[in-house]
Amino acid sequence: MKYDHTKKTNRFAARTLKDFSTTMFSLLEDKPFESITVLQICQIANYPRATFYNYFEDKHDLLEYCWSLIKDRIRLEEALDICHPHETFELFGRLYDCFKEHEKLLTRIMAHNPIEGELFASFTRYLSVNVLRIVESLNIQSETIPLPLAVSFYSNTIMLVLEYCFLEKKRISKEQAMIYLRYLLIKESTKKGGPV
Repeated sequence: MKYDHTKKTNRFAARTLKDFSTTMFSLLEDKPFESITVLQICQIANYPRATFYNYFEDKHDLLEYCWSLIKDRIRLEEALDICHPHETFELFGRLYDCFKEHEKLLTRIMAHNPIEGELFASFTRYLSVNVLRIVESLNIQSETIPLPLAVSFYSNTIMLVLEYCFLEKKRISKEQAMIYLRYLLIKESTKKGGPV
């Protein structure tokens, strides 16, 4: 991202970033991510394209920024500071709460963006980066399982349970979802000599 949104922003920059991210979420309710263009984003947000490119490289960059807003909303940094083996469950719990809070929006977005599409692939990649931080903090050492494989295992399992709860509309409580996740990450992986 061209603009460093982690530093303190002035009011104009904050408003501009909010307008672009709100527009992206709004467009995702109406069409697949693949068909959204920078021109459409700028027209709806009412900014010239030059302003867009002052902040973002392209629409994928804006989408990454949208994921960072979710990370901020679930206070991921705070979860990572907990520093114990249950960080993965803390991350999942916060994601579950966020998905639950925005379930109607998620349903509308899902109507145009299938799980196998670019939008969810982007979210899964973003989630993997954050799961990597968790796995690294757990100091998982294994001669048989490389770190990238452990990261894929954790992030894919988290996404699998979230998909089951929300995208497949199984109406599962957070407590039940945690039981499923715990079983998949701990029971199954220890049975097979996995990363936990």
